[in-house]
Amino acid sequence: MPDDRRFSDEEIENSLRDLGARMEYPAPPDVASTVRRKLDEEERPTESRRTLRWPPFLAPRWTAVAAALVVICIVALSPTLRSTLSGPFAPQAGSEAGSAAKPEGGASEDRYKQGSKVAPQEAGAPAPGKPEAATPCPSPAIGAVPARAAAGEKFRLHGHDFSSGCGGTPSNEVKILFRQHGKTWRLTTLDADREMSFEARLRVPANAEPGPATVQAVLRSGERTGERFLVL
Repeated sequence: MPDDRRFSDEEIENSLRDLGARMEYPAPPDVASTVRRKLDEEERPTESRRTLRWPPFLAPRWTAVAAALVVICIVALSPTLRSTLSGPFAPQAGSEAGSAAKPEGGASEDRYKQGSKVAPQEAGAPAPGKPEAATPCPSPAIGAVPARAAAGEKFRLHGHDFSSGCGGTPSNEVKILFRQHGKTWRLTTLDADREMSFEARLRVPANAEPGPATVQAVLRSGERTGERFLVL
């Protein structure tokens, strides 16, 4: 017949306690020893690297010898250094050149003496009887300050080297023009001072459009010079 008896909680707990006392458990692993052994194995390569020594061919004395050999090779292969070091020991070129240039025959010797009396011309000196090249005349130039302004605003225009000839009298009746998009405005007509220069206060044409423009100075000879201007 089946056993319908039910055990109480206390009986079950006592039975489990007795069963646990009779069971044999395997010994726990020695984790601390294993960890210590692993750490010792990892530290050994570091200590061995710290005790490494330079190989014999990298010792300081061999390094100095290698550096000396490199310097010697550079001196031997560099033509500039070789010529510099061999300069004091090179033979004097004057004695050899003098003996080689001396003629042997009598007629040749006379020609040699006559040729030696002719002094060479200095570099850049003009040949005898030839006039010196004339220096070019400075070209006139102008500058606007400021070089940008709105229509109707004022600006200053200065010029220099305005002469009627190379080093002549100051230029007269110099026309100042303002040009933009095919339109031309005559701002003023002036004369240069004794120093071949001038300065004038001008105004941007009222109907000038925003964009690039040009201020020009035209001499009586037709020569003209210009300066860029920007209308804001």
